[in-house]
Amino acid sequence: MTIRRVRVLLGWVGMVAFGAFGAAHASVLPGPVVTPQWLHAHADDVQIVDIRDDLNSLTDKSTFSTVNGKKMLDRVGGHIFDALSVNFWALREKREIDGKKVDFLLPTAEEFQAVMQASQLEHGKPIVLVPTGDDATSLQEAAFLAYELQLFGEPADHVAILDGGTHAWIMAGYEVDIDAIAPMDSGHWTAKPPRADMLADIAQVQAAQRSHKLLLDARPLAQFAGLDRTPVIPVKGRIAGSSPLPAELLYSQAADGSWRFLKAAQYKKVLALGGIRHVAPAIVYCNTGQYASGAWFVLDRIMGLKGLREYQGGMNEWVNRKLPVVTL
Repeated sequence: MTIRRVRVLLGWVGMVAFGAFGAAHASVLPGPVVTPQWLHAHADDVQIVDIRDDLNSLTDKSTFSTVNGKKMLDRVGGHIFDALSVNFWALREKREIDGKKVDFLLPTAEEFQAVMQASQLEHGKPIVLVPTGDDATSLQEAAFLAYELQLFGEPADHVAILDGGTHAWIMAGYEVDIDAIAPMDSGHWTAKPPRADMLADIAQVQAAQRSHKLLLDARPLAQFAGLDRTPVIPVKGRIAGSSPLPAELLYSQAADGSWRFLKAAQYKKVLALGGIRHVAPAIVYCNTGQYASGAWFVLDRIMGLKGLREYQGGMNEWVNRKLPVVTL
């Protein structure tokens, strides 16, 4: 039996014996983000969930280079010991829109539950999501999973993200494992119906347009302006009436090379630079949910601003339903 299996078994024994497992762990997490040092000291108290879009890198060795006589990490390989694994690409599903199969849309509760159970996730024990930390995109992927976990019933205070991810973990001097993560059984995590207060549909976006309520476009500024687009979206442009919350302003690269979130006070200044002083209530969107989830995590979890809904369909659904967009 592996160490991970022993920990899971002991966790369930404790739950049965004391009947208060969830309550005992509810206050373990210090906040929405944790440091490598904190996670190293509390690894036995949480479920460590690796989230990335390249599962092959779980068993690769990290690559390093020397910059000005200092060893720097170029690309993360491996994962934190005893981590569970979630494939980022499994967090979105295909749906039919006007007879056409459209990818990268929100999963149903049942579909999301199946992915979490396959990853051996359990209820009651706090979760720390671990991106690679090699780039800002990895932080958005972790935020995407945090959003879906909360959307489908996981308490907000049970979910945090490792700031800087595995990159920061390695640069802090902690070891990683390059053995394959191969679950031998399924977890027992169950999804609840999606929370309506976290989602916005097309009708709500259109109502916000008519009433001039805040619509936030969380994509890179060039995409907002209609100067660029992602290959997934066939046309350039944005939803009329939206304001930019550029993704490039929400993350920064630390001295160790890892990408990290800013502090709440810094985000307040970033919003003020864009002329955004009152965020909630608002609807945030992007192309397929990834940028928007990063913005949601910043505004809702780090800044504590409530009343934010995410239009998960984003430009992907909007354009496929032939709704109008605007450019410069």
